[in-house]
Amino acid sequence: MVDRRLAVLIGTFSLLALAAGCKRQPAEPPQNAAAPPPVAPKPAVPIPLPRPKLDREQMIFAAMRAMSAAALGQADVEGQQSLKGREFKIRLRFGCPGFPANPSRRWSYDEKTEVLRAHISADLSATSVPASDLLLKGYEGVAGFTIDKPMLLAAGCPAPEFRSARWGGLTIAIAQLFTSRDSRVQRPERSYEITKSVAPNAQPSAGLDLVIAGRLAELPDGRAIHCAAAEGPPVCLVSARFDRVAIENPMDGTVFGEWSQW
Repeated sequence: MVDRRLAVLIGTFSLLALAAGCKRQPAEPPQNAAAPPPVAPKPAVPIPLPRPKLDREQMIFAAMRAMSAAALGQADVEGQQSLKGREFKIRLRFGCPGFPANPSRRWSYDEKTEVLRAHISADLSATSVPASDLLLKGYEGVAGFTIDKPMLLAAGCPAPEFRSARWGGLTIAIAQLFTSRDSRVQRPERSYEITKSVAPNAQPSAGLDLVIAGRLAELPDGRAIHCAAAEGPPVCLVSARFDRVAIENPMDGTVFGEWSQW
């Protein structure tokens, strides 16, 4: 009788141990379950970079292309779309040693008083704008500067052997035109002058740079550059809004004077 009870207890314990072992075993995944598809990474969104500012060389080339189209009777409105609103910064060298003085851009240095003086006048006015219904209609004034020696793609003083060279040809002027609706406070000044104490070792030796910065502005015909025939060389007018005008020493970048237009 005891042996029978012992056998029953042993059998019961065996069943309980087997049941506990089955519970601890992990469940096998279903055979037909499909693995989730891999998630493709999202492409990085490119960060828009500002377009570089137009410099003197790029401005001259743009004017030359506009002049070519005008002379050939070609419509270049679409070709100038990329110019609208473009920022620019150009340099106009003046007062080079050995070259004739320009009355509208001149400078002098008094070694006794160690004083530098410079005078800049806008040499483009309403009377010098090339005759055109586009420009003469709707505008009451203009102020701007011609690019002296536009065959030079960089601002600088020509070598001595080029002092007697003739620099005639295409006339390029960058100017701000304004209507009666434009603010008179934000119009560019007609002249810029400086009187500044400068040590003898810091006086200019290769002329000065007139630096003009701003944005190109659209004209009524959808262009930023307008070219026309004139008495003498053809004239190209680059329409702009000036932000800054400065007079700098090109040798070391010293700013002798600057004017903000806003």
